[in-house]
Amino acid sequence: MISRNALQVTVAACAVLAQLGTATVVQAQTFNLKIAHLLPPGDPRDLGAQRIEELLEADARCDIDVQVFPSGQLGGFTEINEGVQFGSIEMSIQPAAYMAPINMTSAILDFPFFWPTDTDQLLALHQGPAADMLAETFTPYNMVMLDIWHTGFMQWTGNEPMNTLAAYEDRVARVMPSELMTERQTLLGLNPVTMPFSETYSALQNGAIAAQENPIPTTFNMRFHEVQDYLTLTSHGTLDQYVTVNKTWWDGLTEDCRTAITEAVAEGNAVCLAETQRQEVAALAAMREAGVTVVELTEEERAALRDATLPGIRDWYLSRTGAEGQAIYDAFVAEMQ
Repeated sequence: MISRNALQVTVAACAVLAQLGTATVVQAQTFNLKIAHLLPPGDPRDLGAQRIEELLEADARCDIDVQVFPSGQLGGFTEINEGVQFGSIEMSIQPAAYMAPINMTSAILDFPFFWPTDTDQLLALHQGPAADMLAETFTPYNMVMLDIWHTGFMQWTGNEPMNTLAAYEDRVARVMPSELMTERQTLLGLNPVTMPFSETYSALQNGAIAAQENPIPTTFNMRFHEVQDYLTLTSHGTLDQYVTVNKTWWDGLTEDCRTAITEAVAEGNAVCLAETQRQEVAALAAMREAGVTVVELTEEERAALRDATLPGIRDWYLSRTGAEGQAIYDAFVAEMQ
């Protein structure tokens, strides 16, 4: 027979265990994930982010509440970067041009006429050892780079073909707020002007600027083809995205949760890529139908544009990133050979 005192001790012990169990459940439910980006709902990046949310909400390995904030709802690129750095935002999907103000080494993704135009070869580089070295450069900024998402090759639009250096000379073009992109336009002979993306259509329409560079889906979705006569398929760069998270938050997750997020980000990457490619085919056909003349470069024309920009950008980049940038540049070159 169990004594009264022994029974009381047993009941008390059970109560403590129950409380510990409850505390464990509560702790497991404390993970939150806000995903911020600047593009509107339906953009390939947004669909990739939505896929991350869908997968994680259903994954038993990680009890996490995921919310996607598109269209700059959590601020512009500066506010989003600072949010990820300091922990008020857990994840962002941002192009290299917007990451470079924090981590200049990351600007290598914006090198002109450097990356393979074969998508499979490019994606292999995103998952290779040089990309792993690049990811390490985010750590000092309290960020973890989880992945690189491909969102299309950059093409030029204008009211004349932009297949020769003479076509760029002294023309005004819109440029993203990126030192490297500004330098690469200057090397082409352009007069780059930074302006809000939302004002680019009217600036092209009224002649304040003469040209702009973007992947085909972005050009079409922003309706630039309505006020530009030519699309020149330069594929001179990419607009690829870094998926980064706050390092302190990441380190505080369970190992299972980190695994679940890594897998979900990879699935999001696949969704983003498929939608980018689908939209590119549809948008190019629609622009042709709308009367836009599509110009393709000859090998000689491409070489001339590359020679005018890549050596200068490489020197500019290395002068700002030193030995670290040199090592990463050399590693990517070695993988391409």
